[in-house]
Amino acid sequence: MHRPDIAIGRTAARLAASLLLAAGALSVAAADAQPYRYGAPVEIVKPAPFVELALPPAAYARALQPDLRDLRLVDATGERVPFAMLAPAAVATASERLREATLFPLPQRPSANAAWPSPVEVSVDGDRITVRRSAAGALSAAAPARESPGWLIDLGELAPAEPAPRRLLLRWSGPAEFSAAYAIETSADLRSWRSAAGGQVMALQAASGALTQPIVGLPEATGRFVRLTWLDPATAPVLTSAASVAAAPGLVAVAAGNELAFPASAVPAEGVGKEPEPRGSLHFDLGGDLPLVDVELRFATGTRIAPVRLQGRSRAEEAWRELGSGVFYRIERDGAAAEAPALTLGTHARYLRVVPDERAAALDPGQTRLVVHARLATLVFASTGQAPFRLLAGSADAAAGALPAATLVPQLDAERSRFGTARLGDFAEVPEVALAAERAAGAARLRPWLLWGVLVIGVAGLALLVWRLARSGAAPPAA
Repeated sequence: MHRPDIAIGRTAARLAASLLLAAGALSVAAADAQPYRYGAPVEIVKPAPFVELALPPAAYARALQPDLRDLRLVDATGERVPFAMLAPAAVATASERLREATLFPLPQRPSANAAWPSPVEVSVDGDRITVRRSAAGALSAAAPARESPGWLIDLGELAPAEPAPRRLLLRWSGPAEFSAAYAIETSADLRSWRSAAGGQVMALQAASGALTQPIVGLPEATGRFVRLTWLDPATAPVLTSAASVAAAPGLVAVAAGNELAFPASAVPAEGVGKEPEPRGSLHFDLGGDLPLVDVELRFATGTRIAPVRLQGRSRAEEAWRELGSGVFYRIERDGAAAEAPALTLGTHARYLRVVPDERAAALDPGQTRLVVHARLATLVFASTGQAPFRLLAGSADAAAGALPAATLVPQLDAERSRFGTARLGDFAEVPEVALAAERAAGAARLRPWLLWGVLVIGVAGLALLVWRLARSGAAPPAA
C-alpha cells in the first residue's frame, strides 16, 4: 500500500540530493586549473643563446601570485620555453658604518668680513693629529648651547682607504617641535672652506607619533670638519650628539633598485572609497604589487615642507596599512635646491597613500610626484622554439614555472655578460579566458545561495514529513 508520507519524504530527499550534486559540480569546476588570462609579445632586441628580459611593473600587475610563479613563456606554437628568474643586479653599497662625531659650539659670527674664529685648534705631531678646544671655543662652550649660531663638527680622521661619510645623523634634546634651516661648509684643515647645499631638520608631534628629519647630506670628498650654521638660531634645536654615516669597509652586496616615477592623484585609483579620505591625501598607483626599497616625494618648484604618513596596500579592496612616516622637503636657496633623503621601506605595495600632517600646507597633485626604487626581477630564457615568443600571466593556481638559474644557464656568472636582450610589449587579455573567468566568478557568487537553498529545502521537507506523520497518527521518527 502506497503511503503518502513516505512518498513526500522520498521526493524531498531526491530534490536535496539533486541540489547537492549541482553544488558539487560547481565546486569541481571551480577547482580546475585556471588558464592564463593575459599575454604580451616578447621582442628580441639582441639575439643570443640566452636572452634577458627585464620585467616591467605591468608584469607584476598581471601576475596573480606575488612571487610571479604564474608566469609562463611560450613560442609561436604554444610550446613552453624554459626560463629562469634572476635576482636584481647586486651593488656593494648596503653596509653602513656609524661613527660618533665631536661637536663644538661656534662662537658668535664676526661682523663685516672678519674671519670666523675657530672653536678648536689642530696640532700635528708626525702622523698623529690632535684636536683640542681653543680659547674662542672655551668661551662659546661656556655660553648656553641655544645661543650658539651653529656647530663645528669633527668627523674624525679617516684611514687612507676608508670611504668619506655621505650623511650626518643629528640628535637633539629639544624642543619637541621645531623646523630649522641650515647651511653647511666643509674643510680639511680649518683654513679653506667649501660651501655645500643646505637643508632642513625638523621635528613635529602628530597623532600617529613624532615626525622627524635628522639627516644632513654631505657632499662628495667631504673634509674632516663640517661647519653647520643655523639660518635662524632661534628656531634651532639643542644638539646633543652627531654621527657620520659612511659605507662600511666590508661591503655587503645588495640588489639595486630600478628608479620609477609616478604622478599623484587626489582620489584612489579605484575611485572614492567607502571610508572617508584624510584631508589633502595624495594617491599613487604603481601599476603592480612591487617590491619597494625606498620612496621619495619630489616637488617641481619652490620651497616645500611636507611632514607625511605613508600608507600602502597591494589590492584596491584591502585596508590601508601604515608603512612609515617622515618629512620631505625641497628648499631653494642661492639658486640651488636641497631635497630630503629617501624613506626606506622594504615592503610590497601597489597603491600608496600620502597623508600630510593637518598643520602642514596642502600638497598640489600637479606639482608632486613619487619616486620609488623597486627591486624588479629579470627573466632569462633559452632561445629555443619558434619565434615570436609570448609571456603569459594571470593564473591564480599555477605551479611554479621557472627553473633554477644554474640549471638553465651553465656557468651563469661567465655567461651573463653574453646575454642577449629582449623587450616586453603590452599585455592583452585573452577573450575566451576572460569569459571563462567571468563565468567562474558568477558560479562562485551563486554557490552560497545554492547551498542555502539545499539547507532550506531539506529542513522544509523534514518539517512536512513530521507534520504528515503527526496527522496520520503515527509516532514521529527518532531524531
